[in-house]
Amino acid sequence: MLDRLVHRVLLGWPARFAPGENVHHRALAAMAAGRLAEAEGLFERAAERYRRELRVEALARLRVHQMMARARALADPAREAEAMLEIVRALNRLDRLESTSGPFELCDAREVLARWLAERPGDAARGAMTVEAREPLAA
Repeated sequence: MLDRLVHRVLLGWPARFAPGENVHHRALAAMAAGRLAEAEGLFERAAERYRRELRVEALARLRVHQMMARARALADPAREAEAMLEIVRALNRLDRLESTSGPFELCDAREVLARWLAERPGDAARGAMTVEAREPLAA
């Protein structure tokens, strides 16, 4: 309840009042709770702040998280598999990524993806992507 109130306040505030990292973490919390529409708004608010702060790498990490949330919202497995490919491509440019569960610490990006994919076992496309995400990356 309190989380949702804080999220609504953050969505209503101008981006200059809330640090990008705090809003990004709130978006991750909403994503973890399955509140994907709320997470989307918070991701955009955090992106606005990161752009204002000129934090390019943080913005890149946020966009990967945003793609992950959007992929989870898809009902069509073919579209979701296509989204997963885009996530892996974007992730290949990053070394570290905030975990998708609290306290949202920076971890190895491939490990974060593998854990996130394992959250919904039984999907063949996710299983294939988990293996692919753990393979060494080409430079």
